[in-house]
Amino acid sequence: MKPRVAIVSVEEDVEAAVREAINLLGGIEAFAKPGGTYLVKPNLFTTKTAEEGATTDLRVIKAVAEMLKEANATPVVGECPAMASYARPDIVFDGLGVRDLCEEIGVELNVLDREPPVKVENPEAEVVGEFWFPEFALDCDGVINLPKLKTHVLTTLTCAVKNLYGLQQGGQKAHYHVVTENDPERFSRLLIDLYQTIREQIILTVVDAVVGMEGEGPTTGNPVDLGLIIAGDTPLAVDLVVSQIIGWDPMEVGTNFIAVERGLKPASLDEIEVLGAPIEEVARTFEKPKTHQDGQPFIDIRMPIECDGERCTGCGICSTVCPANAIAVDGTAEVNDELCIQCFCCIELCPNGALTAIRTVDP
Repeated sequence: MKPRVAIVSVEEDVEAAVREAINLLGGIEAFAKPGGTYLVKPNLFTTKTAEEGATTDLRVIKAVAEMLKEANATPVVGECPAMASYARPDIVFDGLGVRDLCEEIGVELNVLDREPPVKVENPEAEVVGEFWFPEFALDCDGVINLPKLKTHVLTTLTCAVKNLYGLQQGGQKAHYHVVTENDPERFSRLLIDLYQTIREQIILTVVDAVVGMEGEGPTTGNPVDLGLIIAGDTPLAVDLVVSQIIGWDPMEVGTNFIAVERGLKPASLDEIEVLGAPIEEVARTFEKPKTHQDGQPFIDIRMPIECDGERCTGCGICSTVCPANAIAVDGTAEVNDELCIQCFCCIELCPNGALTAIRTVDP
């Protein structure tokens, strides 16, 4: 049976569109069993909102959680926010209103950074052969993946596969940037190592593409009113379809390219059953980050990171999250180019959009 991906246009009601997309795949009962407990894992890495194109829309979280409850299953919302590496993870849950939402609909909120870490080995890995996951992510009956559709300065796209990186706790995320020496291809191979390690636990993916992000994602790009909910039973299939929807050759996305190279399925759109709206009717080309050359899945030049002094508040977040200790803050941020490993964590987590990677070579 082919992997299936459903595409639904949001007319007015986001929750209704989520339900329609999941029903096109056979309904929540096709994925969740009565009495089961399921982790609902959105993208909540920062306090920037869904309307800004940065994080998963609360209406998507609510719709999935309520569908699980209607199927007599137990949803638990959980995430390891990237901001947890320099602040309490609660800052994200409280700032976005996730805690209030969970209380409103009677759903448990799990701060996954506080779960005991459990090691899982992957003998097929190319870069990292073992990963540590929050205990609950492994003990629950399945994970429902709720990514945001966005561009990404390092990986070009962050969607179904990349969202699973959010199952790594605290400083572990930064550690992997060091392990890969932040070579873009090596980091993308690590993401596929992680995907292979956890993919059997991912039962359903529902993408928030209501407002996406293009350009300098995942934080400081431009919001795009795409107006879509995209759901699928296989994360890789979802990413292949999403790439096509945003006007890109799917093989220009490094994680797609590597997954297909390793023989993971599906290998092309021809191997996917697309339900709902046809891709060509909803497609809208997204601008890529400046860090990526046209037609190339991996960055092949170094780019200095510049700080906009008018935007920088000297908060020090960039210095705290930098795994290479390459940033000093004295009024404004200054990046030591010799120490910089080009992970772009500082760009991703700067709350003011003050940091930018500068392309010195035209694509």
